[in-house]
Amino acid sequence: MKKNKLVSGYWAESMYITRYMGSGVINTIVGFAIILSAMAAGFSPMVSNIFGYAVGFTLGFILSKKFVFRSDGHFVSESIRYLIAFIAAFLFNLLVLYLSLNYLRFEAVSAQIIAAVSYTLLMYLLTRLFVFSTIRDDEKV
Repeated sequence: MKKNKLVSGYWAESMYITRYMGSGVINTIVGFAIILSAMAAGFSPMVSNIFGYAVGFTLGFILSKKFVFRSDGHFVSESIRYLIAFIAAFLFNLLVLYLSLNYLRFEAVSAQIIAAVSYTLLMYLLTRLFVFSTIRDDEKV
């Protein structure tokens, strides 16, 4: 019986990860579409970036809540925890970027990729274990 529970646990986690990756692709496409559209409309790259990330933050939360983790938890408390997770992951991203550029001496593109991967991994862990932690695998997969 333990083996079945272990297999179902791996299956549940792989489903969360697969949906998380899919939602990330959607969120990235929408975010860049907003950024590029805003720049085409005459907004500065900085303002366009803020628009794109604001939409991306909102879309990311909704996709994570409804599609990735299928949470029925309290909207306000989950959104506050999501904001905390986002800030923590973003600050970690900046730290990794800084260290990659200034101490490891990676070139800019490589450093950005490493920082983005660090953000993605930490954000998954935080959303899985902190934001939507009340989910029971056998109920939501």
